[in-house]
Amino acid sequence: MRFVAPWSRDYRVSSTLIVSQALIQHQDGVSLHPDLLLWEKQLSSYRQRWFDCATRNPLGWYAALCGIPPAALLAQHCNALPEDASQYWVASPYHAQLVRTAVRVMPEGQFSWAAEDADYLCATLNPLLAEEGMQLLAVGAALLLACREPIAAYPQGFGAISGQLLPDTSHEGEDGLRLNRLLSEIQMLLFQHPSIARHDRGEPDVSGIWLWSPIDEDIESHATQLAVATRNPFLQSIVDGQDAGVTITEPEQLAEVVKQGMPLPKRIVLAGDGEAVLLTKSWLPALGKARWKPKSPKPEGTLFTSLRSVMS
Repeated sequence: MRFVAPWSRDYRVSSTLIVSQALIQHQDGVSLHPDLLLWEKQLSSYRQRWFDCATRNPLGWYAALCGIPPAALLAQHCNALPEDASQYWVASPYHAQLVRTAVRVMPEGQFSWAAEDADYLCATLNPLLAEEGMQLLAVGAALLLACREPIAAYPQGFGAISGQLLPDTSHEGEDGLRLNRLLSEIQMLLFQHPSIARHDRGEPDVSGIWLWSPIDEDIESHATQLAVATRNPFLQSIVDGQDAGVTITEPEQLAEVVKQGMPLPKRIVLAGDGEAVLLTKSWLPALGKARWKPKSPKPEGTLFTSLRSVMS
């Protein structure tokens, strides 16, 4: 499947733009991510509808639009799944830094990644994972963990971890401590075996992987996927950007998706920190500065119903 970038020569602005991690919550409401301030005046002219919404990364947004678990999406695009696997997880690599007594994860939008990095991670971690009855599989640049025996643990999605402090408590579920131990062993192994290729390119080390979105179901029974344009390398691995009606991006890549002087799409979703705002074109002039404050938020299901209705 060939990815066609939305900023290529035959670029046409998608009718819908979704920007993950675009909102930052504080005591007075929310503010825009600093990388969106260049477009704040244009965004202020749109009509706002607010929603309570889980914090997702681009892969999570795409999966939610399709109504398919993220791990099922990756499994459908994997060349060879282990015959004895009974559970699959999305494995998100990350770089983290110590901040006083906590560990902060680099935002996914700042973390460079490619298919060769996924291959390095599989080669490095699979000897350890094999002892646990697990195998890490590369799906382009994305990563899928196959487990022979299910793990009864329920970590947060990576969208809630990206750019945030790494949780220092055990995951929910009877196997939460086991998952913590495994992730700690992976961190130590990656520290001992850093990627020379990443060092040569001047890119940050891989500190660990975050496992999320476990599935124990039939991965062949899900709906057709959507054509989506994106700069996110994990999502690029499974989508077709040809004639895409929707673009999913992180704030850090918005300047590459919407070039200077190009009009913004007629529908924009800005999301982050448990909130989302659907912006639609308004023919009335904006009066004063826009207030980015959730007003009468609706459930996120209402948002997805609205988005799917214009994408079908």
